Amino acid sequence: MGGEIDNPIYSRKCCRFSRFSSKGNFFPPACLRIRWGCSAQNLRIFPMQKQQTVAVGKSVVLTCQADASDPALVSQPQWRDPKGQIINEAASGTRPEIYTEPMPAKQLQLLYISSITPAMAGNYTCEATFTNMPLSASVILDTFVAITWTNANENQYATKGKDFKVMCEVTAEPAPSVDWFKEGTPILTGDRYVIDVNGLLIKSIEESDDGTYTCRAVVIQTGELAERNIKLEVYTAPEMEERETRVVIKEGESASITCKARGKPPPTYSWIKASTRENLGTASRFSVNEIKGLLTFDRVEAGDYGKYICSAVNQAGHNETEIEVEVLVPPKIFELYNTTAAEKTEGRLECKASGRPAPRISFRKLSSSERLLNGPNDDGRIIIETSNRQTGDQMQSSAVITITSLNRTDDGLYECVAENEGGEARKNGHLTVQFKPTFDHMTNVPIWSWNSQPVNISCIAESIPNATIKWKFHDVDLIESPQVRIYGSGPISYVTVTPTDRSLYGVYKCLATNTLGEAEHINQLREAFPPGTVTQAKQETITATSVSFNIVGPPEEMGPPILAYTTQYKENGNYDWNLAMNRTWSANSPYIVENLRPMFSYDFRFAAVNRVGVGSWGAPITVIMPRRSPPEQPKWREAVSSESLIHGKFADRYELQWKVPAHNGEPIDMYEISYCPVMKVSGEWRISGESDCLTEELKSYEAINYEVRGLQPDTRYRMHVRAHNILGYSLPAQLYVQTALGVERSGFAPPQLLSSGAIVGIALAGVLICLLIVDLLLFCFRRQGVIATICGKRVKTHKDDETKLGSLYGWRFPLPYCSTKPRAPPSPAPLPPPVKLVPTPTDEKEPLKETGDDAIKRNSSVEFDGRRVYATSGGPIIGKNSAV
Repeated sequence: MGGEIDNPIYSRKCCRFSRFSSKGNFFPPACLRIRWGCSAQNLRIFPMQKQQTVAVGKSVVLTCQADASDPALVSQPQWRDPKGQIINEAASGTRPEIYTEPMPAKQLQLLYISSITPAMAGNYTCEATFTNMPLSASVILDTFVAITWTNANENQYATKGKDFKVMCEVTAEPAPSVDWFKEGTPILTGDRYVIDVNGLLIKSIEESDDGTYTCRAVVIQTGELAERNIKLEVYTAPEMEERETRVVIKEGESASITCKARGKPPPTYSWIKASTRENLGTASRFSVNEIKGLLTFDRVEAGDYGKYICSAVNQAGHNETEIEVEVLVPPKIFELYNTTAAEKTEGRLECKASGRPAPRISFRKLSSSERLLNGPNDDGRIIIETSNRQTGDQMQSSAVITITSLNRTDDGLYECVAENEGGEARKNGHLTVQFKPTFDHMTNVPIWSWNSQPVNISCIAESIPNATIKWKFHDVDLIESPQVRIYGSGPISYVTVTPTDRSLYGVYKCLATNTLGEAEHINQLREAFPPGTVTQAKQETITATSVSFNIVGPPEEMGPPILAYTTQYKENGNYDWNLAMNRTWSANSPYIVENLRPMFSYDFRFAAVNRVGVGSWGAPITVIMPRRSPPEQPKWREAVSSESLIHGKFADRYELQWKVPAHNGEPIDMYEISYCPVMKVSGEWRISGESDCLTEELKSYEAINYEVRGLQPDTRYRMHVRAHNILGYSLPAQLYVQTALGVERSGFAPPQLLSSGAIVGIALAGVLICLLIVDLLLFCFRRQGVIATICGKRVKTHKDDETKLGSLYGWRFPLPYCSTKPRAPPSPAPLPPPVKLVPTPTDEKEPLKETGDDAIKRNSSVEFDGRRVYATSGGPIIGKNSAV
């Protein structure tokens, strides 16, 4: 404390007395001051420590407060800095480093130090007066430097394979000591770790060095402790993944190339084209995904081929790889011209195509499926030569096909095929082979005419270029006349001749000429006559009801070819050929007459027919028909030998097919089918066992096939088919069959014994029965259908009929029993004359009953459909339709 109050002598003496004695005596001023000092008038500084230590950079507030019994007697305190200078208050709106701020109401004076520095350390004094008696108090401020992290980032990054120092620079005063930990484990200086003043040095960083490191600083003198957690990430430089060094893309399409690299952090990518060093990320038609390393070609062009460099970059470094891009350009044929060359000379076709890589060119004649090979073909007569060269961004290929000693077959379209890995192109070129006129395609058949009929004599000359045609007759130029007309002068020409005179018959010569030569064709116009007499007609095969003939026709020198043969035949006792029957056959067909009577004699005569007419009849021949007999032997539909072995398609069945044989006077009533297992012994067929033979009958005359079922797999059978009539069985048609391999079936469907006609009849009967049942159900439940119509369910509305007939009693008659709908009475109308009902002569089998007055009294109705009047009763229908 200040003043005498600090004197212990005064304190002991004066503090025992009050200001006035008990006798009213007044004490001297000195004693009075001491007395007031004993009343604790002083200044207090908060915080109350006489010496305070503050960290540099911290803010400090010191409060000076007067402690007196009457604070009003204490002046406003003031602060002095260590140099004894008064610390002033802050000007309005300012905040200096050190300033004071009074609080008069509480007799307080605040000292503010916004950021203390070592220069600000020292003794700070607070002063005031108490009734002019000075008061003071002081405090000593000491500074120290706290632990401060000056270079210790919490996230640090190292590169794999390199030395790296984890930076942790710490300042403090007094100086601190620093320790290191990794994931809580202490780190000591060793082979890989070196603890420096400003950090932890790690040699040859590895990926395992990833983690959290703790930098701990301790100031022993102040007891200050601070820790800094530093996360270390080990970066790895990009490392390219292996991939193909060559990529093939196609012109006109979109394409993409991917570049992949491993690294930490994930690298970013860029692409450049090696030849131009252009950054493709900013180029048109290209886009680069920097994250995925994807290079996209929006529309590939031929010039996009070449080397591309992919670069991968991250904080640890960069890497790059080179990729060769090949652009496939589909072939395009840009030149193939048609050419023309004469026969027996040399012809050439050249085909040019572009593409990348160089197209392979080949030729093929469209009329042939095989391609012509590069080099010699057709014994060296056809040679194909190819070549290629670079043209800009593409390759150009050329192929020439050379054909020596051309012939007419070399003429035609040749297909040029250009191929490479990008696709193919095709184009046709025509090689025209010129040749002189020829008539090889025309025949030398005579041209016939008779009875002055006009004929056309044609001449068609084949040639390139087209030929000019002229005509000669008897080696003299043909001149037109009313009987001779010439049409066309080439390459097609024809002459119309009307041979009214025999002098017009003869040789007509056609002469064709072009630049390569000429040719002639002979046409003979001859007069035609009916055929001559048939040379021979010989009986061949005869049955009880038919006979076949072998006919040898007359020579054809005198007329057109024979078109048909005709015969007349009659019973031997009939001498009038005018009553004979006729039969005509086309030439070279079987000459068979059927439906003859057994055991009768017939006379036959034959004549030939051509375009002119029928020739003269030949001498008659007599044929005696044999008696009735069993049918002829059936013939298999396909010509097979009776001893040959046929392999079937199925393991358990085989279908037999035959032709209907001649019945020999009596109709065929059935066929007998028999089959037996057989084996071949010493080249002869033998039945395995008679008990294994089965026989089935087919009751049908029209049958021409039958499926034998229930056969054993991989078994040989002998099959017979015999026709039967009332006179017996025919000779059997024989066949040997071997069934296919397969599994034997436990059961099979029985053979079909019904004919196709019977099956159709049964099916129709079933359909009719079903329709009848449906109609009956409709009648019972809905009063519809045919039965309902018959019983009167669908009765016509009588209003129109009554209007026509003027029925007076129609409204009184109830509807038939099948109808339930009531009917209103008609409107009054004039009555026409009565209608008389008469029976029709065709429909009425008996007279109508109850035609008198009783019939009118019965419930009945009259209907008229415009042609007939129908009378029906309310009950059963009486009578049939009657005409008016």
